[in-house]
Parts: sequence; structure tokens; C-alpha cells
Amino acid sequence: MRLTGGRSGLKLRCLKGTIWLTIGNGIDYLVQQGSCFELKAGASAIAEGLGSAEMRLEAASYEGTSIAPIAVHHECRSF
Repeated sequence: MRLTGGRSGLKLRCLKGTIWLTIGNGIDYLVQQGSCFELKAGASAIAEGLGSAEMRLEAASYEGTSIAPIAVHHECRSF
């Protein structure tokens, strides 16, 4: 799944399994269950589940200011 940080950033939260995340500069990250990764504004990434995985995408929050979740929940499976 292609992701973009948009104008305010995006937080990927791994709910189950492991998400393989490759950000725009080619660096790979493994986001495991219970962890999250914040994509900065304007950045791009590709997310893929390793096996069966679930993630939730939320608007990023900064310095104690909470932005309501964008309520997108995806179950990811690798193909």
C-alpha cells in the first residue's frame, strides 16, 4: 500500500503481526505489533504486511496536540 504524509504527517500503528515499511529514500523499517511509525509531512512510503498483519492509519499529532484519527483500518497480507 502506498502511503503519503500529506500536509500534516501520518502515523502507522501496527495492531497485529509485522509491517514492512520502505520510506521514500529507500530505507526499510519493520514495524511490529504494538509499535508505530510516524511519516513526516510530504514524505512517502510503501507498507506491506509480512504474513498476516493489521495496521491503523492516523493523522499525526505534534507536541501534545491530538488530531482525531482518520479512522482507516487495514488488514494486510503479503502476496
